[in-house]
Amino acid sequence: MDPAARPIFSSIILGSGTLAIACAQLAMEMGHVIGAALCTDAIFADWAARANILRIANVEELSTLLNNEPVDWIFSVANPLKLRPDVFERARQGAFNYHDGPLPRYAGTHATSWALLAQETEYAVTWHRIDDGVDTGDVVVQRQVLIAPTDTAMTLNLKCYEAAIEGFRELLTGLKIGKLTAYPQALVNRSYFPKRRRPDAAGYLRWDQSAQDLSAMTRALD
Repeated sequence: MDPAARPIFSSIILGSGTLAIACAQLAMEMGHVIGAALCTDAIFADWAARANILRIANVEELSTLLNNEPVDWIFSVANPLKLRPDVFERARQGAFNYHDGPLPRYAGTHATSWALLAQETEYAVTWHRIDDGVDTGDVVVQRQVLIAPTDTAMTLNLKCYEAAIEGFRELLTGLKIGKLTAYPQALVNRSYFPKRRRPDAAGYLRWDQSAQDLSAMTRALD
């Protein structure tokens, strides 16, 4: 296809860290104009400044911007902020969030650590539509991630990082060609891990437990 004939989409990225940067760069490569970035850390904010992208400080500023300048898509990547329906519904074509776990089983925070504590051998990352719940929207892309016996929270997060980018590429491709399949989560199977939840015994190693359990605790908190 002639590059000049490619469709141009307007998008806003919300998030933090190098993952938000990688997804923003990929979106631009695939024909998206990033109209603004809601940056929740200095890493993403510094990149947005260098890329000459408008930086937004909070959800209220985002709401004001969308009132004046509607966009096609909103993408939330490593974003701790919850969007109100009156904000995400202003995206003309949709709003999507990245979650570093398989939904609906590992909703919430620190999902990789909870999976290691449960001694899972299979895992996944999920891109889903944003709705008025927390990690409850329809799933559009899910990428499998295998857990090795030696994986720690750090190494599993690195695997998820790579899967997130490939999953985002799949999401963008589906949006571009109009062949994105979304399916509702089976919320009866949902598990939710709130931010303040802590492992048993506050993460202490209990010597009345098996070596396998002690290894899982150590790797999950590493």
